Amino acid sequence: MDVREPALPVDPRWPGEPTVLEVGKARAWLARRGVAVWLPTRVLALRLGGRGLGTRGTPVYAIVFAVLWALTGAVFRRHDLPGEAAALSVLYASFQVTRWRRAQSREQLAEGLTGAAVPPPLRVAAGQVGWWYLVSTGLTFLGGAALCAAAFLTGPRFTWKHWYPPEVAIGLNTFALAFGAGATALVLGRVLRAPVIAEDAASHAVDGVLRAEDPYRFAPSAAYAVLAMPIYVVDWAWPGPLGWISLAYLVVVLVLQLLGWLLARRRHRRLPPGCYGR
Repeated sequence: MDVREPALPVDPRWPGEPTVLEVGKARAWLARRGVAVWLPTRVLALRLGGRGLGTRGTPVYAIVFAVLWALTGAVFRRHDLPGEAAALSVLYASFQVTRWRRAQSREQLAEGLTGAAVPPPLRVAAGQVGWWYLVSTGLTFLGGAALCAAAFLTGPRFTWKHWYPPEVAIGLNTFALAFGAGATALVLGRVLRAPVIAEDAASHAVDGVLRAEDPYRFAPSAAYAVLAMPIYVVDWAWPGPLGWISLAYLVVVLVLQLLGWLLARRRHRRLPPGCYGR
């Protein structure tokens, strides 16, 4: 099979062939980067289309997570249960990992078309991901762990509103932060060590763009920084010294990751000339 032939969408149960929606998603992705093709190559259709939500029909897992998200918020607020933010964060991390796993199944098909390949050197892969993302991710989880530990050592300086002690909520948030760190490490580790799936210069360029985009798409770690906020800050009490430090930490993490995302989009705004389809 010539992997550079245009992808003709057929029955998605056939191995190695993209769906109509995947082809459309790949066309739109390429068009946003200055490449106009009617039919992308098979490899690009599988890789680009496979990252779209719903490109193989309405995903059941998305419906399940949406229902669980709505029920979790309602039940926790109604019964004043501890750990609402922690439970929602675990659901969010699980949803992102599930999306990533589905995309990986299409990656494996594309890798089978191009043959065995080796990952780029770790420093090169890290440069493609971007140091802004790596620094913000490290700060999110290391700084968050330090703030959670500090929160255990300080108590709220106002009347506690809930029937459970604040240490319970802090402990659940700490667990959810660790869960988010594990989910992020799972995705990021694969991004850094994934083989280059390419058969020419054009698909090699796309591989670099996807390596830069995937951490923001499947592991936006700054979202977990909210879990490191002391529980009494979240309860809208006037923050003390730890509260102000936590708020500064949250702003820095969000700004670093936003800057990284904007710079990555700017760096990969246009693709070089090449064979992307026809």
